[in-house]
Amino acid sequence: DVTTLTFEGIDIPEGVRIKPDAVPHHDLEAEYVAVNEAGTKAWVSLQENNAFAIIDIENKKIEAIKPLGAKSFSVIDIDSKDGANPTKAPANVYGLYQPDTIVSYNVDGKDYVVSANEGDDREYDGWEDYAKAINLKEKKNKAFSAQLTSDILDQKGKKKLRVLKDMGMDSSGTYTSLYLAGTRSFSIWDADGNQVYDSDKDFEEYLAKNYADNFNTRVDDTKDPEDIAELKKDGVPFEMIGKTAYFWEGVDARSQKKGCEPEALSLAKIGGKVFAYIGLEKQGGFFIYDVTNPLTPKMVGYNNDIDYSALPTLSGNLAPEGMVTFSQDGGNYLAIANELSSSISMYQLGDDGRAKELTSLWVGSFDEGAAEILSYDPDGKKLYVTNGQNKTVDIIDVSKPAMMQKAGIIDFSAHGQSLQSVSVKNGLVAIAVE
Repeated sequence: DVTTLTFEGIDIPEGVRIKPDAVPHHDLEAEYVAVNEAGTKAWVSLQENNAFAIIDIENKKIEAIKPLGAKSFSVIDIDSKDGANPTKAPANVYGLYQPDTIVSYNVDGKDYVVSANEGDDREYDGWEDYAKAINLKEKKNKAFSAQLTSDILDQKGKKKLRVLKDMGMDSSGTYTSLYLAGTRSFSIWDADGNQVYDSDKDFEEYLAKNYADNFNTRVDDTKDPEDIAELKKDGVPFEMIGKTAYFWEGVDARSQKKGCEPEALSLAKIGGKVFAYIGLEKQGGFFIYDVTNPLTPKMVGYNNDIDYSALPTLSGNLAPEGMVTFSQDGGNYLAIANELSSSISMYQLGDDGRAKELTSLWVGSFDEGAAEILSYDPDGKKLYVTNGQNKTVDIIDVSKPAMMQKAGIIDFSAHGQSLQSVSVKNGLVAIAVE
């Protein structure tokens, strides 16, 4: 029995981001869903719209759409020329939360939603909403306030700041505020979509202090012969896979973009505590927080096994896309699907929430998306992992978590162009295809 809910007739309040000239009810883009422990309520992240849809499961209806608002940064690094240096944020520069993964948990009878605030922009059907601030001025003849001109456009390391071009203008069309995609943080929200916690500057300050030489970096690639020649000239290490060169982009490369990009997320209940694991798509690695009290989470640590001095294919697990925690045979574990490296990494979790790497399993070719979203089956002690390279769901035997091995596949290559997600429950496997 399948019920399809649409947004027709649902009030879309002010603050929900809608593409200019779009039909509002057709512009809402569902990204991720979280269901409460009782199975009575769900929250759907409308990532590009910077909102949640709140679902009443029992009565099969959309209760409300909740805009998430904008973050006023306290500290941020949006300067690509100053190294790892988060500083006081300029005035009138804001971030939209735009969460990717969301997960629900219950504390003392109250539901909460945890979000990884990745941020996302749109580029399709002749519409692109992400632009460099300086290009809006020089190529689109847009006006900026004196304050933004001084703080952003006149600064060599900030003028290429990526902003959402349809936001921040006054009635005359002058930019008086700038809005970024994502907030470089994770948040906790109550059941009605009101924020009760945000990690604020934690990620940037920790990474700047402890990973200064690799702060806001990522693996980049190019097929352009001129770009490849430039890499050789500048002495930048790279490797060729086919006609594509892969290389580490360098410190501060993401500072004018979305920073470390928190994307993957999972929660684990260990003893009487709840821990959140937040994966960073671009920087790599994952943060660990004790979120037992949703109002006062505490950072536990950060795991990162990447060797930034190595060529990308030899540097470790890259781009955590999906996470799942599970308990098995008295132990607690975290499994991560790493999209860029096409690997699955397994960690054992201690009573204090800290993670110890056990092993990694490579399941496909580099940058082919062979490990994306995963789900755990407690009955079979197996992981089900979407493999975008082969259009399969790979079945991974984790009966011995430190000795993962591939046990089979579900071939979906004839049923869609790509696999979007997978979920396993009570022996049934559900696969979302596009």
